[in-house]
Amino acid sequence: MASGFQGTEVKPHVPKLAREAEKPVMLTPSAFQKQMSLTTKQRLASIPQINLPQIVQHRDMSETSNHKVSAVDPDQTLFHVFPSEVVFQNYVPHEVCEMPLVLRNRDMVPRLVKVTMESSPYFQLVGPSGAYRKVPPGMCSHLRVVFTPGENKDYFHCLVCTTEREEFIVPIRAIGARAVLDFPDQLDFSVCPVKYSTEKTLMVRNLGNRETRYQISTQSPFSVTPTMGTLGIGDILQVTVEFHPLQTGDHSGSLVVHYDTGEDTHTSLHGSAVNVHIRLDRNSVTVEKTYITLSNHSTVTILNHSNVTARFQWKAFATQEEEDQLKQRFCHRLCQEENAQADNFLEWSRADTTRGERLSLLSHIYQNERAKVQGDPMLFFDDIFTIKPVEGEIWPNFSAEISVTFRPREARVYERAVYCDISGHETRLPLRLIGEGLGPRLRFLFEELDIGKVSVISLHRYKAVLVNKGPIEGLFSLLPPTTAVGSCFTFLPQQGIILPDGLQAINISFRTTIPGEFKEEFQFSVPQAPKPLTFTIRGYVIGPTFHFNVRALHFGDVSFGFPRTLSCRLTNTSLMPMAFTLHIPGDGSGEPSLTSSDQTSRNTHPSWRKGAQGLTKPMEFTITPCRGTICSQAFQDIQVTLCSNTVGPYQMELVVDVVGVGKKVSALPITARCVVPALRALNPIMTFGRCYLNIPYQKMLRLVNDSDFPGCYRVLPQEHKEEDAVWYFAPQPRGTIKAHSLVEIPFILKTKLLGEHDTIADVVVFGSEDSPLKIHLESIGQGPVVYVYPTEINLGTIPVVEDISETLHLSNQSIIPAVFWAEMAGTSSHWRIEPSKGVIPPESEVSLTVTANLDDTGKFEDKVKLFIENSEVNIIPVQAVGIGTTIVTDKPFSPELNFKPHFSLTPCCYQFKITNKGRHTHQLFWTTEGFSIVQQRRASGTTKDKSTSQVPKPASPVFKLQPPQMELVPGQTKDMVLEGFSSTPQKVKERLLCHAMVGREKRKKQIMQVDVSCEFVFPLVQISSREIVFRVEKRPSDVLTLLYKPLSLKNNCCLPLSIVLDLKKPFLICDVDQHPLPKDAQPIKLDKGEEIHLHIQFNPAYEKDLYSWVAEKTLNMEFMEHPHEEQITIRGEVHFPNLHILPKALDFGYLINGTEQVDCVAMTNCSPIPVHYHWSFQVNTIRFNPSPPKFKPKPPKKERDSLKYSLLSRRQFSAESVEEPTKGLEAVQDPAPEPAGSEDSLGAVQDPAPEPAGSEDSLGAVQDPAQQSASSEDVLGAVQDPAQQPAGSEESLVAKVLPCTAVEPLSLETMKGLRQFTGVENLALRMEEVFDVQPVSGVLQPGKSQHVLFTFFGHPNIVARVTALCHVEGGPTYEVELSGGTSDLSYHLDTYDIDFGLQLFNEVIQAEVTLQNTGVFGFTYKVLDPSTARADSPLPGEPVVVPSTDYIEPGKKQVLKVYYLPGVVGVFCSTLQIQVGHLEPAEISLKGEGTFLRISLDLPWLVKGHAKFEKILKEIKENLQEQRQSDEADVLSEPASVELSMDDPGIEEQQHPLAPGNEEILKETIEKEEEETQIDEAVAIEEASEESSEESSEESSEESSTESSTELSTEPSEEPSEEPSEEPSKEPPEEPSKEPPEEPSKEPPEETSKVPSQKPSKEPPEETSKVPSEKPSKEPPEETSKVPSEKPSKEPPEETSTVPSVAASDTDSDTDDSMVWDTWVQREMEQMLIKQRVLKQQRIVTSRPPELRGFDKNIRQKLVQIELPNYILDMGSVTRGATETHTVDITNTGPFPVSFQIETRVLQDTGFSLDLDQVQCLPYCNTERIEVLFDSTNLPVGEVDVLLPIKVTGSYTVRIHLFATVTEDSIQKEGPPALGTSSPLTRSERRKRCGGQRPKSAFKRIFQAERPAKDGEMKSASKEPN
Repeated sequence: MASGFQGTEVKPHVPKLAREAEKPVMLTPSAFQKQMSLTTKQRLASIPQINLPQIVQHRDMSETSNHKVSAVDPDQTLFHVFPSEVVFQNYVPHEVCEMPLVLRNRDMVPRLVKVTMESSPYFQLVGPSGAYRKVPPGMCSHLRVVFTPGENKDYFHCLVCTTEREEFIVPIRAIGARAVLDFPDQLDFSVCPVKYSTEKTLMVRNLGNRETRYQISTQSPFSVTPTMGTLGIGDILQVTVEFHPLQTGDHSGSLVVHYDTGEDTHTSLHGSAVNVHIRLDRNSVTVEKTYITLSNHSTVTILNHSNVTARFQWKAFATQEEEDQLKQRFCHRLCQEENAQADNFLEWSRADTTRGERLSLLSHIYQNERAKVQGDPMLFFDDIFTIKPVEGEIWPNFSAEISVTFRPREARVYERAVYCDISGHETRLPLRLIGEGLGPRLRFLFEELDIGKVSVISLHRYKAVLVNKGPIEGLFSLLPPTTAVGSCFTFLPQQGIILPDGLQAINISFRTTIPGEFKEEFQFSVPQAPKPLTFTIRGYVIGPTFHFNVRALHFGDVSFGFPRTLSCRLTNTSLMPMAFTLHIPGDGSGEPSLTSSDQTSRNTHPSWRKGAQGLTKPMEFTITPCRGTICSQAFQDIQVTLCSNTVGPYQMELVVDVVGVGKKVSALPITARCVVPALRALNPIMTFGRCYLNIPYQKMLRLVNDSDFPGCYRVLPQEHKEEDAVWYFAPQPRGTIKAHSLVEIPFILKTKLLGEHDTIADVVVFGSEDSPLKIHLESIGQGPVVYVYPTEINLGTIPVVEDISETLHLSNQSIIPAVFWAEMAGTSSHWRIEPSKGVIPPESEVSLTVTANLDDTGKFEDKVKLFIENSEVNIIPVQAVGIGTTIVTDKPFSPELNFKPHFSLTPCCYQFKITNKGRHTHQLFWTTEGFSIVQQRRASGTTKDKSTSQVPKPASPVFKLQPPQMELVPGQTKDMVLEGFSSTPQKVKERLLCHAMVGREKRKKQIMQVDVSCEFVFPLVQISSREIVFRVEKRPSDVLTLLYKPLSLKNNCCLPLSIVLDLKKPFLICDVDQHPLPKDAQPIKLDKGEEIHLHIQFNPAYEKDLYSWVAEKTLNMEFMEHPHEEQITIRGEVHFPNLHILPKALDFGYLINGTEQVDCVAMTNCSPIPVHYHWSFQVNTIRFNPSPPKFKPKPPKKERDSLKYSLLSRRQFSAESVEEPTKGLEAVQDPAPEPAGSEDSLGAVQDPAPEPAGSEDSLGAVQDPAQQSASSEDVLGAVQDPAQQPAGSEESLVAKVLPCTAVEPLSLETMKGLRQFTGVENLALRMEEVFDVQPVSGVLQPGKSQHVLFTFFGHPNIVARVTALCHVEGGPTYEVELSGGTSDLSYHLDTYDIDFGLQLFNEVIQAEVTLQNTGVFGFTYKVLDPSTARADSPLPGEPVVVPSTDYIEPGKKQVLKVYYLPGVVGVFCSTLQIQVGHLEPAEISLKGEGTFLRISLDLPWLVKGHAKFEKILKEIKENLQEQRQSDEADVLSEPASVELSMDDPGIEEQQHPLAPGNEEILKETIEKEEEETQIDEAVAIEEASEESSEESSEESSEESSTESSTELSTEPSEEPSEEPSEEPSKEPPEEPSKEPPEEPSKEPPEETSKVPSQKPSKEPPEETSKVPSEKPSKEPPEETSKVPSEKPSKEPPEETSTVPSVAASDTDSDTDDSMVWDTWVQREMEQMLIKQRVLKQQRIVTSRPPELRGFDKNIRQKLVQIELPNYILDMGSVTRGATETHTVDITNTGPFPVSFQIETRVLQDTGFSLDLDQVQCLPYCNTERIEVLFDSTNLPVGEVDVLLPIKVTGSYTVRIHLFATVTEDSIQKEGPPALGTSSPLTRSERRKRCGGQRPKSAFKRIFQAERPAKDGEMKSASKEPN
């Protein structure tokens, strides 16, 4: 157990009572993280205020207390409880935790309180529990809750507190493992464009100790992804929060994270939306006039002058609301269609149930359609105007040109309004579109045609020409004329298309029957034209003459209904066409006459005798053609057809009417006569013979026509068919018969009755009015023929009293079914037939079953009578002989007997009579199958023995018969009893066997077996209620009385029951009159179905205290007949006024001095009656805890000594980092106050962090700081000595720095002197000045909750604890412990200066800074002006800190990772500021040096002809000239111990702040540096002179012409391990060696180093000499490269300047400016090229949106991909067939190992070759020598040049221009002119190349040796010739 809570040594501070109701608090992520990280002790200390518990039951104070009146509000508890809720968290399973509980009496008089807790394996109550304890007014009662967790999960329990006035509950809760997601408390999007998505990505880590299932939600205009998921312990989740405002203004929301454990955290979201500068260049677009089908274009520009990418869409509506309304209309229409379709489906589904299944499919289809409508972006779409693009994006500060296409469809003016919905603008930008459409221009060449005089009916043709005079094709179509003459004109084509500038000839035809003058206007419609074209035709029409070629049409005799046709010719003798019409006036005007073919094809005409019948006469003549037009001098053949339906002669005329001339212009006579032929039958009597009933039979009727005319016949259908004995019909009842021919007509007959039949059929002739022909149909009806077998049945011997069957077969041998029925001949027959009737199908067989059941033995005979419908009767005799037994029972017994259910342990009986109905005496013997005779006898004596009820398997049968054996004479009857008994509930089935000895037989035989079964069950009682609950609410004025509730019992079994009831106090069993049953009462008897009514009595005054209590007992019900028992739960509840207060303690924690905090406790009335309560304070413990004194920090002596050397930043040149001096005095900060120490016995508050044992004593003695560990604390919070703190481990990228603060340890006397203020009570402060509670008293209604506010006033440096008591009228007093303290913020940064050292300038480097919270408050830090770039792609010079803001708990640390991209070559520095809470920001400086991977070749660069390189070279010269002319006194020298790097000597000088008071130190340093500089310059001048003399002498020496090169050796330095040997390239001895000048540096000169000079291999190595520092003395170089002159100078070198320069002035006038030999100049050019590259990339990146800005890996790689000048290697003139070699040294001049690849494949077939293709990890200052071989054997004469690339891994690519000239033997080798220049060789150069001297290379380079100094820094030495 934790000792901190034992006894009274540790008393939790009691916060002030909450004055107001607790408001729902939205928990921020940091607050939740803090809350979950607190230990149980810390959580108790952080409770801000006391909440009154809720009263669950009120008590009557008049009965429980002598003090009837209370100063506490009746609605409040008499006691304050602290904590209001006992909460355990961050516990360890199986480790004991304790929590104090304080109950303070709020009343003015002593009060009783009792605390109880139900038994729990996890929680225990330590203290005065279970009994009342009197607490004085304002005093406290202390208890402890002990918690022993079994596992890390949630636990719940409660304490019941009972006072004199109320009863309330203190909940206990144990919080198990929790997940904590480190979301920020607030997320500010600042000012964002409206309608634009701004995203912020959060990297959220699960800092908790359990996996969580989370849900994230927010409100518009904010959104978040993902919205749900699972995150494991320590896992990281990327959460993206998007801000997309649709309206301008401020927006706020909340990001709610819901944990699966029920907690919610709220992150505040803020953002402001504004309109950005985005507009259209104009508000309207007018397109030029456009012909239809053509298109015209115009443009409008969207100008985006903002810094965001604008996404636009062209819409047809001005607002989103209009679009939504249109979508709603579409959806409403779809809903209507869906409802209509659904109604149709429902109608169909009534007839077809399968259609109903498609209703869900229909709903799904329409749901998808509505989803499509809702998802439609509603972009602008129009047939006339087209906008492209209709949507897209515009980059920042860019514009987009929108094309507007106008395609008119009609000749009119079009206007449209479109709107541009664009990001960054709240309202849509309107645009008005205007365009005019022009139609086609069609014209007639002549608009009027005069045709003159024309003949009537004649055809006349004309032609009109239609011309298209427009640029588009024109469509035309003729409008139909509306006049009679106009309709006589025909235009071809009537419609068509005329191409631009084309024409169309229209053919006009004219034929009319209307004579006279006419004038017609015809209109042609032209689509898209404003009006139709008009064409006018005028003229005069004249008329025709004609005649027939026969005088008359004579048809003669025609048959009735048979048509006949005659022909004639009508000739037009006029000169014009004639339109005619023919008709016969005497013909009928009704329906056409009936023909014989019509009669034979269908049976629809009503009459067959008089033809067509109707109201009017039928039309019998047909004229073909009846009308037409005959051309001039032409004829027309006419056919006239007569189909007569009238018997008799015809006299008619064929009349001709001429259209346009007149009626009946001419007539042609017609004559005819109609007759009907006579028909006869050759066989009028048709004999069918015997016919089976209902079977069809067919015969043919032969019909003859003896006349000269064809005829038509029909067989009339049979009348009264249902009543006739014979049915008949003809399949082909109708037909025609030719003259003098015969036809056969089939007749089908079917007899319905037996016997002979003669039926008459009628045949009629079409058109004949005589009687029809009579046809006699003779037949004989025949019934079915059935064969029966067997003819007799003999069953033989069969057992008696059993059914024995035999089959009787009936075979139908006819083709019709046979109906039969059968019966027995005898009466009371022992036979039966099944089935007794039925139908035998045709030609099939049916079986009958004849069954005999004999009631006695002997022979039995009978006959079966079988009747066949429409046939004869069959007699079949049957006989059988009976055998077997005649023993029978009067009740159902055999073969199965099933008992009804019975109670177990109760016998069941079955009585019946057995009779012998035979003629012999029977001796019967009964046994049970499966049991022996001994077992059956044993069972006879154990039927009533209940002791065997538990035997699992009976050893004897359950059922037995009495008597088991008997003798029955014939006719005798005896009684028998079957008994069964089972001791257990079960289903039993046994088989009884009966054996008999019949008559005098001596052998027994089985005659019967019986299967007996029975189910034994429990008793069953119906109970009115299984649970009876009493509830009493005790108010102070109430009197407790006895309560009753009814109980009814009903017997639902088949047997009576005897019930015994038992119930314990405080309950009693009463009868229906509420009288208690006597203790010796008899069992209650219940018959089957009987019900009894009882009452249950409850005494609520059984318990004598005022606490709410619950009694729960069990009413036991026992049965006398059975051991089974029933139970009824009886529950009684008595409620007094009680409160439930949570939490029980409020720990306000530590506050900032001078502030106040309010916290609350939730007080709930958990009783059903109002609670009157009032609050009071019991104890007053207020102590003063002074903060530690702040001492002015003094830097350690080591810091003070090195202060004068820390004026300027130092640069690193080796791979090892050099420790920097610490900051000056101005950077030293005051120490942050440490958190308050542990509490002693006087009441000081303990620190939340655990402390080592023995760190405290009763007096609060302070340990010596040198002996205290970093984790131990004391009250004063003394600052530890920095020397004792462990140095923080830093990565290779982070420089080690000293602590930011250094405080001298306090003396023990000083600390003891301050200790006297600790723990002394502050008597000046009263309890009310520290804590306050609101409301003090009140009334709380049942079920209601109230928040009690406790206020803690943060007086400076105090620790206070108070117990708040809540007194409840009629209930207990609750206590709430209040505690709190005050202090200040403090923190510690492990470094304020980060030195990255030497790094690649294009790589992201990382460092770590540790921020520690050394105070007692958690705080939030943030990085001021943080970079928006990501950590993996920061912007150059902008550090990225991760995390940029966070919350740090007291005593915790946060490691800040700093990501930095230098972006510059050379020294860089930057700063970042971190603000902690409200304190002043702390500044951290970052510095280092940037470099890159590089190599250098001992070859010159060619820059001439390249403007970019020449410009850079010129800038370098100008910079050096300015440095040389500047005042040397202005240059500040660095201390001698600081070395400069050769990596970046050309970068601008960095300005460093100087600490005040260091002027003397600085002055001494400058003077010392000036003296060293003068010495170095003198030594350099002397060495340069010596080297020039030596080289001049070497030129006179003669060497062999075959020697290709001379190797130079270098003397090693003093430290060979750090200096790689370097060899210079070959050079002619006669030419002076021009070494490159030293590298300039803008830093002050440093300590020089000795570097060996370069000498040829034939000369002994010289002594190393001092060279000037890399910093030149402000004298610019005159030339950056030197080319050998034509003639080496033999004169001694001129006196050099006293100040060494990087490129000394050359007196040779023949200097080649196209080459760069100097390595320093080359590096300067490289750095300037890289600087330009960085600036270019930075401009590109900064033009992007903020979220896309950043230097990712690809961009960083591009920074070093610069284009360099080409190196030049000239092999000179090479004789054909000879070889030439040259060595090239490649040196790593960078500080890091370098790898490179030589692309040797380009040398194929060029003659050049190398001995090396790649190098891996070449160390710093190491040289790799390669040999270039040129073989001219297979090459033609001439020049050879090739470009050889060398790729440096991770850096740039250098190229070597290889050059050689292949010559014949007679031609000497000479070098080519300088590459890159177009000037020809001078005369002196040609003479030099053609002279007798040894061939020389036109391009040579002197290698400058560079070696590291002893201290690891690079030094350079160079020799300058004259």
